[in-house]
Amino acid sequence: MKKIKIILVPIIFLVLILVFVFTRNKKATVNTPDETTKMSKEIELTADEKPIISLTPRTDGHELKLKITNIPFKFSTAEYELIYTAEDEGLEIEKGVSGTVKLTSSDIEKDLLLGTSSCTNGCKYKYDEGIIGGVLTLTLTTDEKQYFTFETPFTLKNGTEINKDKKISLSQENLTINGTVTSKSDFFILIKNINNSYSVFSNGNGKGKITSIEPNIITKTDLTSIVGDYISQ
Repeated sequence: MKKIKIILVPIIFLVLILVFVFTRNKKATVNTPDETTKMSKEIELTADEKPIISLTPRTDGHELKLKITNIPFKFSTAEYELIYTAEDEGLEIEKGVSGTVKLTSSDIEKDLLLGTSSCTNGCKYKYDEGIIGGVLTLTLTTDEKQYFTFETPFTLKNGTEINKDKKISLSQENLTINGTVTSKSDFFILIKNINNSYSVFSNGNGKGKITSIEPNIITKTDLTSIVGDYISQ
């Protein structure tokens, strides 16, 4: 009998330990009501609720002005991220600029520097070179952790490049705007907007001539300027 007691005691002790660990882990995996309410949820916006994005290059093309209008008041923060590829000593390097804005109105504006700055004793800038485009991501979030996110590719070209290629295009969207511009020094950006239209922005008026748009279901009213909105029929 003594031998049986000696064997049973450690077995019972081991079983108690296993029961304790199992019940503790089970409790840890149960979400409390507070944790459940804090989970993020992606939402859709109606056509009237969708904001409008503009991304306008500076006259030298080294800075972009991001402007977002018509943001629904239910959103409390806006997060933006601009990712692009630049050339550095013959190498392609992925660069980016991002930030978060506490919303106090339906509009925001941010200047996005395509490079780096040092302003300890007067500002000095090192601009990124060889940028032809990238991706812009916008995320709007409510206080209840509901969010709306939108991602769009963009193309950056100057007038000389457009006149040389006779076009500006958004390859990710299979969109090509064939034509030329009057100003060779102006910079142009082509993006897809939140309302599923396409938009071209420039530091100039974009005057020139649009000869055709591919695919032909995309149309534009004024064909004497590349700048403006392109609508899908």
